[in-house]
Amino acid sequence: MGDSEGVEDLLADKIRTAILHGRLPPTTKLTEDVVAEALGVGRARVRSALHRLAVEGLLEIKRNRGAFVASPSLLETKAVFDARRVIERATTEIVTRTIMTSQVNSLKNSLRLWEREWMHGQRQKTIAGISTFHMLLASIAHNRQLAIALERLVLQTSLVLGLYATNTTFSAAAIEYNALLVHIEQGESTAAARAMDRCLHVIERELDMRPVAIREVNLRSVFS
Repeated sequence: MGDSEGVEDLLADKIRTAILHGRLPPTTKLTEDVVAEALGVGRARVRSALHRLAVEGLLEIKRNRGAFVASPSLLETKAVFDARRVIERATTEIVTRTIMTSQVNSLKNSLRLWEREWMHGQRQKTIAGISTFHMLLASIAHNRQLAIALERLVLQTSLVLGLYATNTTFSAAAIEYNALLVHIEQGESTAAARAMDRCLHVIERELDMRPVAIREVNLRSVFS
């Protein structure tokens, strides 16, 4: 059982990474037998991995049609950001009251990393870096339940950013994130929570939610 779960973890991670890195765009159909052949595993394990990713909100399982990469609507995107603001105001307040200097430095390094990735035009690495920053902050709060709730929302946000982020999304957000770190470092918990709220509002505001052109994908090439 443990070995089976380990294989399915790896499969889910490979597919998740391909989605979040833009190699599997929205509405792409993940045909079980093609994915299984490309990854050298059985269909049952692929099916289990696909269902895991559907629970995370990265895939949609359509009855009698199969699994498709999710294409979040405006309403779904708003719901994700609303939920994140509730959770991350709480985690930010907790962190600001208890954070140590070494942890502040870790957050600074995480922010600088995704800013550098953006400056070098590494869009997908920037998105991954922003996700890492938020999950790092949540881990410092030492509240496992909040971190678990946030992880799924962060994954869904990564998909949204991969689809709809604009050139101004990251540049505008960087200003707010730097202000957030100032409040955290100075121990201003209420101001830090408000700053986190602004970070998420700015990202959401700077999305371009117009429909994205659908492109054909060779699943064997993606997973080769």
